[in-house]
Amino acid sequence: MPYLSMRGITKTFPGVRALDKVDFDLEIGEIHTLVGENGAGKSTLIKVLSGAHKRDSGIIEINGKNVHITSPRDAIRYGIYTVQQHFSLQPNMTVAENIKFGKYNSSIIGLVNWKRLFEETDRFLRDIGFDDIDATKNICELSVAEGQKVEIAKALYRKPKILIMDEPSAVLPKNDLEKLHSILQRIKKDVGIIYISHHFEEIFKISDRISVLKDGKNVDTVFPSEINNDSLVKLMVGREIGDMYPSRTEFRNENVVLQVGNLSTTKLHDISFELREGEILGIAGLMGAGRTELCKAIFGLDSHNGNIEFKGRKVHNRTPGKAILNGFGYVTEDRHKTGLVLPMSVKNNISLVGHRKICNLCFVNSKKDKQTAIEFIEKLKIATPGMSQLVEFLSGGNQQKVVLAKWLFNGAEVLLLDEPTRGIDVGTKAEIYRLMKKLTNDGMSIIMVSSELPEIIGMSDRILVMYKGRIAGELSPEETSEEEILAYAAGLKVQNL
Repeated sequence: MPYLSMRGITKTFPGVRALDKVDFDLEIGEIHTLVGENGAGKSTLIKVLSGAHKRDSGIIEINGKNVHITSPRDAIRYGIYTVQQHFSLQPNMTVAENIKFGKYNSSIIGLVNWKRLFEETDRFLRDIGFDDIDATKNICELSVAEGQKVEIAKALYRKPKILIMDEPSAVLPKNDLEKLHSILQRIKKDVGIIYISHHFEEIFKISDRISVLKDGKNVDTVFPSEINNDSLVKLMVGREIGDMYPSRTEFRNENVVLQVGNLSTTKLHDISFELREGEILGIAGLMGAGRTELCKAIFGLDSHNGNIEFKGRKVHNRTPGKAILNGFGYVTEDRHKTGLVLPMSVKNNISLVGHRKICNLCFVNSKKDKQTAIEFIEKLKIATPGMSQLVEFLSGGNQQKVVLAKWLFNGAEVLLLDEPTRGIDVGTKAEIYRLMKKLTNDGMSIIMVSSELPEIIGMSDRILVMYKGRIAGELSPEETSEEEILAYAAGLKVQNL
């Protein structure tokens, strides 16, 4: 008998049946990976199990007993802890306070023993291999990847019986991901682990079983040894994806659109490069190398020194507003925090930065606003019940399409893409790659930051590798390899640029 059994789980939202009589089970001692396209029902299923959503119907049994999980508190009582894709950390509290939340060691008069709190948290972080995290730092001071590690540590500290991990690999760099895999293999003898991932290499590496969902329904449950990449993709999307990346053509355009000279911030040092019309310039590097900081500086989010020239004229992107007026768009690495207004509709998010195009004097032209939304929903194949649907209820891939639609509607000529396919399923990835290729064929220029080296090689016309805030090398995707990119990213190789 499995430790966890979910049978006939059904959940409906307005206009969408997210789960349709889904079955799922889990044994202690296994990593059971849940895969499927964005919108397949994966996150909804684990939110039902973790008490974030109430199921409409179905049965949940834990250790042979029928249980009623109607709130996160119920789930915790049954030893169910979730590492969410989007953090539940308190930003103005320290790492230690977040990890040991509700489990502080107090003195006899009820005051927190801060020294002991930080020492114990530091020791715990070292034990699980996250010793690069400072227990005394506030969460708001951490990067996205560091925040993810704190979220994981918080769950592990509570010694769960069922550990749910919703796409931790979406933000963790490779070395931290390997640490996480090692931790999971070490603890799984006492824990059942539900793991959601879009990374095939990871899925086949760590899974004991793989369950596939599509359109809120069970497709199949298989052992990794029974299936390969292509077969798994076909189960997930119901069709062959074909070549993931668009066919490469030799890039010949020498028309320079963007010229960056000696760009410097507190974390960047004398960055200089050119971006040509219709080019995808890939930016690779390890976490902390300055890739995101480069995008922020160009887009006016960080103060900087140096020169930025757009189409031969010097521009001063001192604020994002100036950058937008100068023809720049920025798809940030965290679409929930900085890319979308989640409680707003699809329509209103699409027109968010382009109001001047739909306004007459101070009034919104409602007809034009609706036409614009319909146009981009169709053009980008955004799966939504309608333009009035709140963005927070869309899948991750469709949310990312809304972010892209926002900048396309505004007419961006240079698009900064920071981790554009993070947390997105394989089918939607292929769609975004094709869209990027079409945009550059139409004359747009793209700077793409990515931690996925196959993506960097497969999509870039040129590759810049960053190391400690500097450009360490410029590489040709046709002539380089993942190993060579990593050598530059780690500072083992450097070019005189």
